[in-house]
Amino acid sequence: MNSSRHHEPAIDVIDEPRTRREMLRTGGVAAIAGVLGVLGVATATTAKNGAAVRAGAKNSATQTTTLVSTKGPALEARLGGGGKAAALRGTATSSKGVAVQGAASSGKGKTVAVQGVSQSPNGTAGLFVANKGGTAIDARSPDRKGVALRTRGRLQLTERSGDASVSGGAEFVIPVAGGLTEKSLVLATLQDHFPGVHVESASVLDAEDGLIVVRLSQAVAEPARVAWIVLD
Repeated sequence: MNSSRHHEPAIDVIDEPRTRREMLRTGGVAAIAGVLGVLGVATATTAKNGAAVRAGAKNSATQTTTLVSTKGPALEARLGGGGKAAALRGTATSSKGVAVQGAASSGKGKTVAVQGVSQSPNGTAGLFVANKGGTAIDARSPDRKGVALRTRGRLQLTERSGDASVSGGAEFVIPVAGGLTEKSLVLATLQDHFPGVHVESASVLDAEDGLIVVRLSQAVAEPARVAWIVLD
């Protein structure tokens, strides 16, 4: 007589059928995730290196994602509707990070690293705002803010600056492209030396026609060059 007892195989927990409540809970989570994806709300799901970029989801990687195109923009983002929003945003949280960087290199031609174009009547092609931040704020200037724009290299204000030559007389008018307003600020200085002669005033003469006027302290007999710049 065989005295050995027959043992039933152990059943693992994962092999047991799920209860109806568990199935409903799992299905509800999947349904919510699907609805968020349809509405364009980013979920916690992330894409791994080599995976496709998924719209409406958070995509993360440890390597650079590169788009190469021989025509038109390699990447285009469009934003519709009203209100304040950004079609494309860059955020840098590192101590020496750069949120948006443009690099243009070519063996010939005039390349542009970053370009902003506004086609609205009162639009702004580029806006730089520096708010207070950090702990190294000058105690002598409690309201001191950061640098809104810093340049390294030449700075050109096309159509908003230039020089004009005048011969005889102490007053001359300069047309300015791009339009003026009554609040436009005009700065001007002589580029040639005339003892006792200086710029007495520079101001808007006709904002609608885009004209500024520069007045000297006295008339000059020889041609004189005056450099001007308009800020508004």
